[in-house]
Amino acid sequence: MRNAVRFVEMKSTILCLIFLFCGLPLADCGVIYVDNRAGNNALNGIAPKIVGGKNGPVKTIQRALSYAKPGDKIVLIKNDTPYFESLTLSGKRLSGVGKEKFTILGNGATISGAIPIPMNGWRQQRNGLWKVTPYRKGFFNLYLDGKSLPEYQPEKGKPVKLEDIPSGKWAVYQGAIYYHGLKNQSPPVESFSLAGKSVGLSLIDVNDVYISDLTFENFRQDGINIHNRCKGVVLENVTCSGNGRSGLSVNGTSQVEVIDCKLIDNRIDDLSVTELGAADLKNTKLGKKVSVSP
Repeated sequence: MRNAVRFVEMKSTILCLIFLFCGLPLADCGVIYVDNRAGNNALNGIAPKIVGGKNGPVKTIQRALSYAKPGDKIVLIKNDTPYFESLTLSGKRLSGVGKEKFTILGNGATISGAIPIPMNGWRQQRNGLWKVTPYRKGFFNLYLDGKSLPEYQPEKGKPVKLEDIPSGKWAVYQGAIYYHGLKNQSPPVESFSLAGKSVGLSLIDVNDVYISDLTFENFRQDGINIHNRCKGVVLENVTCSGNGRSGLSVNGTSQVEVIDCKLIDNRIDDLSVTELGAADLKNTKLGKKVSVSP
């Protein structure tokens, strides 16, 4: 009789465990979809399109990261509109596990740090100059229709003279950006923007991370900053351009493999390596020499 009772109790326990695991959040499936146009952060991310109930893509990458567990894959839906986000991968939860890398598949999408300049952000100066003062100082960049505008830089050691800025170029003077407009150009009514958000993607203390088919552009500091203690990081077909400091910065004891990437048109460095950081470049395009410093 007692054996029968124990069998029934064991059977009940097993059934409870089955129901418990079946009732886990659907976002734990291993693949999380993100769509910044059709997605909704109230959904669970298990499907690329909304299919009913809670099933469908989330709207932001940040929401997908909050769902993610080790070895998961985040898949971005490419739209004409960039993802205006700043992301951080840190610790074991956002690392690989076993043979599975923690993965972000961009499918050609763009992550942008640009912030539009409002009409009242411009101040007209003399001789065709326009002035805009960024809220954050230190690194600058100016864009029109999402593309970097050329910066005027005087000869090394000489100060900027506002009257020397050519038409269509900009320069930094006393913490502000001065832009010399083209003929009949009115910056307040055009699509000008500044490098606003600091870093596109920061990695710290992660292992076995794979990121592909993704562009990081128009960030105030770096497109990607691999900060410290990162191993087994692979960037493939990734573009970092138009960033205010570096396209890719590798620091501390971090190691990264860079395959078929483009690190171009960043303001100071396309690739910066400091301390004991290491970047293994394979078929990667650089616009400038690698900056290496202790």
